[in-house]
Amino acid sequence: MTDPNQPIHFPILIRFAKTGLMRFIGHLDWQDLQQSIFIRSGLPTSIGEGPTHKLKIKTSPPTPVGVESFTELTFLGLSEAIYPNEAKRRLDKTCPDGISVIFCRDAGRMVTKNPFGKIEAASYTVNFGDGVTPEQLDSILNVLEKVKDDVVPDGIDPEDVKKFWGRIHEARCDGPAVTLFVKQLEGDTFHAAQCAGFLEKYLGLSNYPIFSKLNYYRLSPSKRKLFA
Repeated sequence: MTDPNQPIHFPILIRFAKTGLMRFIGHLDWQDLQQSIFIRSGLPTSIGEGPTHKLKIKTSPPTPVGVESFTELTFLGLSEAIYPNEAKRRLDKTCPDGISVIFCRDAGRMVTKNPFGKIEAASYTVNFGDGVTPEQLDSILNVLEKVKDDVVPDGIDPEDVKKFWGRIHEARCDGPAVTLFVKQLEGDTFHAAQCAGFLEKYLGLSNYPIFSKLNYYRLSPSKRKLFA
């Protein structure tokens, strides 16, 4: 631990995966859990100002409760330089079941007020299980295409789609799953859990769709080229 007034000199970027039962923890609980993981890891962390003495971390946009994620990004401020592989080794020892470290990278000095402010989109995979039929997949894509084009499908209450209305850029079929490319802005999170409930309800699916967040993106030069 270091002097609270000491600036961050050695930030690292950590990419976590949040799976299993851990997908049910909320964003604030996830931030608290990270504080515990970093402290127990023994990394030379920097402490923020204020009476709470929390670590200096910045996290990517919240993932809705119930959704798996393979792209939970965190900037962690360190008071000493440390090799990313060593940081990952220490974190691997302290992560609980359902939380894993995909990578640690040196972030140099590029820690701004909002390092994740340039995120504009995210990709999700939606798994419907082995029981889904080709006809059901066609119906799923048809409904999602209509929502993408701002058309409310027949027999659907607009209130059931408002949580993800105007956020879908593209949908495509990948075997028994569907991949979505959606808008992901600060304060404008794509509600994957509501989308899963909507699909289950209106299409009579035998299994509850499991959403997993895969990656974040910028939209330039074009969202379709980037998604491809």
